[in-house]
Amino acid sequence: MSSYNYERFDTYVGSGDDEREFGAFPNMLHAGERAPDGELTLLDSERVRLSELWQQHGVVLEFGSFT
Repeated sequence: MSSYNYERFDTYVGSGDDEREFGAFPNMLHAGERAPDGELTLLDSERVRLSELWQQHGVVLEFGSFT
């Protein structure tokens, strides 16, 4: 198993390429931005609004890879 290439990633972020590439998606959420409020279904099938859940607990929304 190989390890993650942090040196290459740091170079990528340091170059600003990440900003240019993600800037091509102006209507999408990006890391650190506030998610719009909406209704979610919990694992026990209960439905709750994101804003209500946020008031009770910290919330992390993960889409894709979470490393």
